[in-house]
Amino acid sequence: MATLLEALCAFINGECGCISITGSGGKTTALTALALHYAKFGKRVLVSTTTKLELPRLRDYGCDIYYSDERVFRHTPKQGERVFYACEGKDKAIAPPLSHLETLMDFYDVLVLEADGARHKPLKLHSDCDPVVPDFTTSTLAVMGMSGWGQELGRCCFGWNQDGHRVADDEAYLYLLHHQDGVLKGAAGRTLVLCNQAENTGSETMTTLARSLDAIPIYFGSLQTNTLLFRKEP
Repeated sequence: MATLLEALCAFINGECGCISITGSGGKTTALTALALHYAKFGKRVLVSTTTKLELPRLRDYGCDIYYSDERVFRHTPKQGERVFYACEGKDKAIAPPLSHLETLMDFYDVLVLEADGARHKPLKLHSDCDPVVPDFTTSTLAVMGMSGWGQELGRCCFGWNQDGHRVADDEAYLYLLHHQDGVLKGAAGRTLVLCNQAENTGSETMTTLARSLDAIPIYFGSLQTNTLLFRKEP
C-alpha cells in the first residue's frame, strides 16, 4: 500500500502549482511533509502562508533557505530546494502579499501554503474571514484532526459557538464536514479531505464519514507516521 504522502501527491498529480492547506489538526505538519516529499523528487518548492505561521526560529520547516522580504525575488531556486518565504511579524511569520506569491509561482514547481489557522486545535468552524485561499490555488488539502473525537467541542474546535459541552462524535464530524463554514469552506481546485491523527479512529467512524461524501475524496491516516489507513474516492 502507498504511504500517505505518496497517495496525497498521486491524487494532486499535476495540480501541484499551488497547494493550499486549510482546516485544523495537522496543517503545518502537512506543509513541511509535502515540501520535503516534492523536494525529494527534484521539485523546486516554495513554502509560505496566507495567514500566519510560527517564526522559523521557533519551528523547523526543514527549508534550505529562508526569506522574510523581497530578496526572495533575487534567488534562483535549485532542483530539490525548499525555500521559505513569509514576512517577519512581532510574534509570528505573516503572509506576504498574494501578488508576490502568484509571481513566484513562475519560478517554482510547487508552492505549498498554509491558508488557515486553528490555534493548535484539532477541529475548526470557520469565520467570515477565513480560510484565505488564493484564487490561483490549484489544489486544496482540507485537514481535520481525528484526535478531537470524544472531546468537548468547546475545547477542541476553534470557532465553535454552540453548546460547548457537546462531544465531538460521528455526528459532530459529519456536521463539520458538511457545514458551509466547515472543513471544506473555500476549497478550490483539486480538493481532498484528510482526516489526520486517525491512528485510534474506529473503522465504523471512518466508513460513516466516508459514505457521507460523494464528490470529494476523503483519506484517513497519520502524517506523523506517513501512514494511510483508509480512503474513499468518488
